[in-house]
Amino acid sequence: MKLFAAVFRGLWIAGGLAILLGMLPAPVPKLSMLMSTSSGEAGWGVGEFQPNGVYPTTDASTLPATLPTVGSWIGGDGFRGNAATVWFRVGRRVGVMVAGYPQHTGCELWAELRDAGGNVTRVRCDLTDPRERWARWTIELPQGVAELRLVAEDAAVDGGGWLAFSRPFTQPAVPWLPLSFSLGQVLGTWALALILIFGPGLVWAPRAATPAVALAFEIGLGPAVLAAIGGAVWLLGGWAAPAGVAGVAVVILWVALGRVIWRRGFSPGRGPQAQYALAVCALVSLAAVSKATFSSGPAGELYGGTISRTLAVGDRSDSRISFHVVQVVAQHLAPASPEAERYFAPYTFFSRGPLAGLAATPVVLAVGGRPPKEMPDQLWSAFDKTGFAAYRIVLIVLASLVIFALFGVLAACVDGRWALIGAGLLAISPFGMHELAFTWPKLEATAWLLVSFLFCHQRRPFLGGCAVGIGFLFHPLAGLWLPWLALWAAGRKARPGLAVRLFQGLRFGLGASTLILPWLALGALMPHLPTSEHAGQSDFLRYGFLADYRPASSTVWLDHRLTNLANTFVPFWLWFKHADHGVLNSVYAPSGGLVKFSFLWWNTLPLGLGLGLWGLCLLALVRGLWSRPAIWCLLVIGPALALVADWGAFATGLMRECGHPLLIAIIGVTCAYAARADSWVGRVLQHRAMPWWQLPETLLMMWLTTLANPLLSPSDFTQFDPIYFLTSVCALVAAAAVLRVARSETPQSGK
Repeated sequence: MKLFAAVFRGLWIAGGLAILLGMLPAPVPKLSMLMSTSSGEAGWGVGEFQPNGVYPTTDASTLPATLPTVGSWIGGDGFRGNAATVWFRVGRRVGVMVAGYPQHTGCELWAELRDAGGNVTRVRCDLTDPRERWARWTIELPQGVAELRLVAEDAAVDGGGWLAFSRPFTQPAVPWLPLSFSLGQVLGTWALALILIFGPGLVWAPRAATPAVALAFEIGLGPAVLAAIGGAVWLLGGWAAPAGVAGVAVVILWVALGRVIWRRGFSPGRGPQAQYALAVCALVSLAAVSKATFSSGPAGELYGGTISRTLAVGDRSDSRISFHVVQVVAQHLAPASPEAERYFAPYTFFSRGPLAGLAATPVVLAVGGRPPKEMPDQLWSAFDKTGFAAYRIVLIVLASLVIFALFGVLAACVDGRWALIGAGLLAISPFGMHELAFTWPKLEATAWLLVSFLFCHQRRPFLGGCAVGIGFLFHPLAGLWLPWLALWAAGRKARPGLAVRLFQGLRFGLGASTLILPWLALGALMPHLPTSEHAGQSDFLRYGFLADYRPASSTVWLDHRLTNLANTFVPFWLWFKHADHGVLNSVYAPSGGLVKFSFLWWNTLPLGLGLGLWGLCLLALVRGLWSRPAIWCLLVIGPALALVADWGAFATGLMRECGHPLLIAIIGVTCAYAARADSWVGRVLQHRAMPWWQLPETLLMMWLTTLANPLLSPSDFTQFDPIYFLTSVCALVAAAAVLRVARSETPQSGK
């Protein structure tokens, strides 16, 4: 396909642009302070707030040095008082820097607008609490306003009971240059990540290899090269600047790929079917990147307003854990050093796998990111200097590999048409899109479980075990599937016999042990700080005996597991029966009903799949248990029951905890069943309307709570939110359109 090659070359050029922009300083919009309508400028603010009255560690990196401020943090949160400014002459657009907690009960900041007739209206500050950072509040003034003043009140004495604000200033209506610069960085880094992650496998994978070997190269070579570069940056950090080493290595890799993709007749991928699957991976990753670059999230979003905002409500900070690996590498820290231990506490560097962070490091440094020593709590921007936005983009593209991995497995087991159908069902599912944007490496681990399955299916159990080990080094959830893949490997032996099958299972275990056991040993033997309560995987290994993280009697244990079973597999059970559970809330304040409902897309299988697809999969399960019960029991029912039995944390649904492989297994087995049986399920899944049926639920999951949030993001970049919103929606619609076209153009062939 010439079009695919042309697009691939365009992405290569855009990736080079990202490297170039990373070398340039980001433009800064100009601003000027408003002039007061009274004589004299010394007393711009009056009242009981004090100059620079902010918490001592408040981040002032976004505050212009010449801009005066007043605040109510005077010796602590217990101070109470009021403040007001003089009246200022205004234009059409006014900016104010704000810190602290203007949304905290008892704290309030507003602007009073006065027209020529003396009429005054009030505009309340609607920023999400910036906390210990300075954020810009932009006030759009209606026609007829002649003067403005700021008024603040602090009547709170509890924690978080303070706020601060600056003298107002003018700013351009739309700072086009800084916003366009950041837009170019976002899109360029996305293109660079696609080229560096997918490119090596596409251009250098062995063409005559078996399907399992080919798939391992296609999804593994790019991340492996990047992780190796990250490791070299880490090792050489004492002798050479990490940014310099990463930049040179990334440029060399980018040029090497460019030499191949610009050759005459270059055609990446294994054929049109694979190219359609790759196009879907690119489009849904663009949709997730654009969603993550939208300036606000749901009300109560964890770390909202900071660079490490999770895009979700709840207590899960896992989305930034792999960034701590980037910080460790960039700061040339030992993995068990006190500084590294503080990043991961109460866990450690060895509690999860390092591969995602190592693979992200070269791209982060090459596009200008400079990971800080402190925690990633700086003020959010579309493309920040610390490199967290670049890290997020790389993790999203890495996660999209699982879509191509599912395509590769189904293409080897059934045919290319059904492989595209299965990949598309995963790509546009609500849970699949949520996990792309959430940036924890669970989908990357799942991709290697798919590779392992294919190796076992093709009777190469040792390599299947090694693939699980690679997945484990992305995230330890891969270890939960060891027994089921070992059973599949044992059952695939051509010659029957218990001893032969046992030997195949042992070969699988030996392959897994070569990577997993050394990592576990390192985590156990390394010295750790007392604050690292859960060194290595020790905490995860005890889950099977716990209920809500506590030791449990047999009765409590059984009740906990039955609750988790219902919350995971019965639609709306979590909402109707356990909506009052504490984890279905923001960590900052109780959440509303809409936000709590949104947890269903993240925690439960029916809404994670989408209700329509869940119904089809359930029908396929009922029908498939009669024709091929061993497959459904080994790949779906058995793992589901085992996961429920093992999971001793909160009983609010398994999906976000360890259900990623289960959801993909259900999609894969359903497609395999439908491909071999003339059934109503297969006819529905092949219908030309099927990609479009998934979109409404997925778009609701992505945007409902975000657009319903009444508070503005404390960011300068809200003006480009419509662009990121439209890009996200259009990319997802385009992915559905590609799948629709692919279904009509791809012939069906039996296997």
